[in-house]
Amino acid sequence: MQREIKGFLKACVDDSESAKGRSILAHLNGPSQERSNSTGRDVSSHERGIFSLGVINDASLKRGDSAQEAAANLAASRANILELPADQFVLSVLFPRSGGARPEVRHALTFRRAIARWTSDNTDLKRELAHSTGEAKSSPNHNTTSDETAIKFLDNVIERKLLPRLQDEAVNGTVHALERADAFEPILDGALYARATGAGHTDVEMCVACQALYASTGPLFSALHRLPKNREMYPQLVALLNHAILTFISRAKHRVGNVCFGKKAFHLLEVGHGGKERTAFSSAMESRKAYSNLLRLYGDTEHMEGGVAAGVEAVSRRGNYPPLPPSGDGKSKNSGRQNLAVGEGLMIDEEDAPLDKELEHISGLLNFANDHYGDDFDMCTDDELMKTACLAHSLLKVSGLLEQRLKSRRVGWEKTDKPTLELRENIKSIRFHGLRVAKFCRAEVLIQTVSRMSKIWMSSTLVATDAVRLPSCINDLGEYLTTASDNIREAGGNTIAAYSFSSLEEYIPLFLMQTVRIIADGYALHASLPLTLNGVEALDRSGSVLYRDLKSATSFENSFWDDEAAADAFERSASFVAMMEFDMEELESYCRNNRADFSDRDYKLMFSMDGPRRNGDSRRYRSLKEKMGG
Repeated sequence: MQREIKGFLKACVDDSESAKGRSILAHLNGPSQERSNSTGRDVSSHERGIFSLGVINDASLKRGDSAQEAAANLAASRANILELPADQFVLSVLFPRSGGARPEVRHALTFRRAIARWTSDNTDLKRELAHSTGEAKSSPNHNTTSDETAIKFLDNVIERKLLPRLQDEAVNGTVHALERADAFEPILDGALYARATGAGHTDVEMCVACQALYASTGPLFSALHRLPKNREMYPQLVALLNHAILTFISRAKHRVGNVCFGKKAFHLLEVGHGGKERTAFSSAMESRKAYSNLLRLYGDTEHMEGGVAAGVEAVSRRGNYPPLPPSGDGKSKNSGRQNLAVGEGLMIDEEDAPLDKELEHISGLLNFANDHYGDDFDMCTDDELMKTACLAHSLLKVSGLLEQRLKSRRVGWEKTDKPTLELRENIKSIRFHGLRVAKFCRAEVLIQTVSRMSKIWMSSTLVATDAVRLPSCINDLGEYLTTASDNIREAGGNTIAAYSFSSLEEYIPLFLMQTVRIIADGYALHASLPLTLNGVEALDRSGSVLYRDLKSATSFENSFWDDEAAADAFERSASFVAMMEFDMEELESYCRNNRADFSDRDYKLMFSMDGPRRNGDSRRYRSLKEKMGG
């Protein structure tokens, strides 16, 4: 029995040139002496017809065979098949019926699990037979097998022939792809009208390096689940996978540095030489619901446990916007510009919403009136943003695919051994770098947005008397949002685009309110000219236009747009802008009826400013507070 099975296995895994020649010849001749030349198929006549039973056969019909003769030929042909040796059966019957397969050493993995099970069953039967007959296990007759067993034959083939071949394919295939100039570049369709700008799902391919890693290591992962973990081959196989993955990680880290280092967004996320330590802002980003959605859509459900609950985002947002601190000691307005940093006096709600956690660490971005604001804003070009989006998508996707290959369907992670855990940690390292780049994309879009909105307070449209005109930076921001959305979706897919634009429906109203505070405190480019009603209307329309542009840019499948948060944030910013055009009586009435909408400092600032229809008087606010009971 062992010899028969070994002969069968040898014919399946012998991929030498002589074996291939015999396979092709047997494939052409077939087991039957008769073969039909009329149909052009390389299989014997009895294999044709309905259900391969020879019931209806074109060749037999042309010869005019009767039904009895056809049945006799069929019976004779099947009898011949049963008499074939194992190696001839494989070459003449099995492979031709398997779609023209050829002997390959990879077939050893296909049969390994079944042969191991059969060997174990035979061992158990021997043990039971020895126990029932009283035969001692040390008896010479207990083990009469002197030749190499089928399972040992397969293991030798795997160790000596298959594993070295798989190693060459995995390592050389990965390295070859990594050495290409376009290893991590986005794979874009060069057609003129290829870009998909609709709201549907955009299926984006991984970069060349990630595709090569996934394809080259596939046979090794397949072998991983077919080999016993207590044999020497298993650690060797894991070591081969670790070598290929670590080689990939080293190049991926270098690519991350090339596209991210030196940018303002990267400095917001990581500090130290080469970004060895992440900032508090980076940690705060992980507490947002959008981050949990990113992990979920890329299949990382483990890191979602203990993460952001759905109700965390529903906390009250009132009072979460940082107010403008006092401008100083009452001296010249320009002399107090350095005091506009929002780090001091940042009003944080006691409920500690996730948005507040982020605002605590980016207060410097709200200091629009600083003389040197924006000098250190090194931002990405459109091409660089597409490269980062592609890199984030590719790393996250390939890490998820590799983890699915590694995870055992039967056992899972609970009983995973130490070598496999080390391999899993290396795969997690790929995901870690993918998340780094994904957060960089979100921070980059945020920097691009705030850099444009920081110019609103310097626009001449705020003092226009003839017409209502939008500041040019508003139109510029709308165009950027549309272009960035299309570019990120094309290079990185909908999920990366959704995460990159997440929470902008809260940040844009915040930036608009900060602009109002700066104008109310007198920090305006045209300070000699008063704010006009047309200027207030321009600010109000700016909020409406930005809402429309942002909604349009995020109207795609799997977008993280939050209708409730957007409605609340833009409504509050519109109310804040509207207070600039109130006369003093209307402002007092609004403050009396909506005391909890804004902070005490914001109301004090509004009563102090000179508006189109009022002269500022902070004493009116102190008097109103006393009447309202402080």
